This record gives sequence, C-alpha cells and structure tokens, in this order.
Amino acid sequence: MTRVGVLGDGAAAAAEVVRDAGGEAVVGDGALDADVVAALGEAALLDALDAAAGTPVLPVGAGTEYGGVPRADRADALAALAAGDYEVAERQTLAVTAGETAVRALADVMVVTDEPARISEYAVETRGRSVDEVRADGVVVATPAGSHGYAADAGGPLLSADADALAVVPVAPFRVERVQWVVDAPAAVTVVREEADVALFVDGRAHGFAAPHAPVELDWGAPFPVAVVPASRGVGFD
Repeated sequence: MTRVGVLGDGAAAAAEVVRDAGGEAVVGDGALDADVVAALGEAALLDALDAAAGTPVLPVGAGTEYGGVPRADRADALAALAAGDYEVAERQTLAVTAGETAVRALADVMVVTDEPARISEYAVETRGRSVDEVRADGVVVATPAGSHGYAADAGGPLLSADADALAVVPVAPFRVERVQWVVDAPAAVTVVREEADVALFVDGRAHGFAAPHAPVELDWGAPFPVAVVPASRGVGFD
C-alpha cells in the first residue's frame, strides 16, 4: 500500500480520494515522510521545496511553470499515486544567496523596486564576467521551467526543459531597445544604484530586500524530486 502525503487546500477531501483508491493518506504532520506527496496548489509545493525532505512531490494545480497536473485532473492523479503508478524525475532548482538569505527556487528570482514608478540600476554577471547594466523597475532570473511563467510575461525567452541556462529579463527597462539575456550559472544580479528599497522575491515569495552593491548570487541547487503520473507525462517540465 502506497503512503501518500497530502498538503495544501482541500487536503482532507483529497485524502478521501487516496483512501478510496486503496492508498494510505497522510495529512498534516508526517505528510512529507510518506512515500510520495501530492502538493495541492503553489503554496503547498513551495512549502515542500523549503522542507527539503527528499520525498517525490506531485504538483497539483500549482501553475503551468511547475508542471504536474491541473486541478481538474486531481482525482485521477491521486488514484495513480495510491496505486504506485508514478515515476520519479528530478527538477532543476536555483540556489539563491543574498546576505543571510539562502533559499532554493523552482521557477524564478526577482529583484524589484519596492515603490511604483521608481527606477533602480542593476548589474548582471555570469561566471564572474559582466554582462550588462540596466536601469529598470527590476530584473527577473528564471530557470528553464520558470522561463514559461512571469519571465515570459515580461518578454523573456522560452528555454527548453533540458537547457543548462538561465533567462534574465529586465522588468520595464528604461531603454528603447529590448534587452534580455540567456546566461550560464553561476550568475549574479547586483543593485548598483537605487531610488527606493529593492525587494527580493523567490518564486513569488518575499525574502526581504537586496542590499545595494551586494550581489544576489544564483547557482544550480540540489535537484527537487518530482512524481510523474500518467496524466502529467509529457506535460510542462515533467
């Protein structure tokens, strides 16, 4: 019998689906100690990433940039987990270091001026070499998966799932020409001039502020194990 941990909104109802399919559902404390985890929604997925328990996680309704299955396919996906009908793949993560902050990202990292209509200046580096400096509201750095999310909305390039590269896209740059870069890791973004505090967001979650002249350092982090069920094979980055 497969032990399926369930995290997120609607966990109790999802647990009943697991039990009806012949699995053992684990909700709340101990969910990440199960054989596999269903993360219902983006918040639950990112909580599982932060926990770094090493248990494979199936994203359910977490957003297209994270892969997994949409919420409409939840019942079939949970039944597959309960039956042990899943494979385990590894997802790239980005290790983010900024001062005392050290976290991992699945999709993207953004530094952005904390006040509307205030422009700061940012320096972009890769492997210790300068790429460019740009005045903009902010800069977003995306993994291959994240390049299909907010970075794409900001006009960035779409990266293939197996690309060993990062997409770097200024947010509302103060330039006539369009600027964007595809760079190798390790990379860094540094605030070189600020007109207001510059906030740091990792996968959409606030992580304080980026200090001027102190680089936000980005490198490949430990891979994140993802459960792949029949409904998610060939979907997104699974």
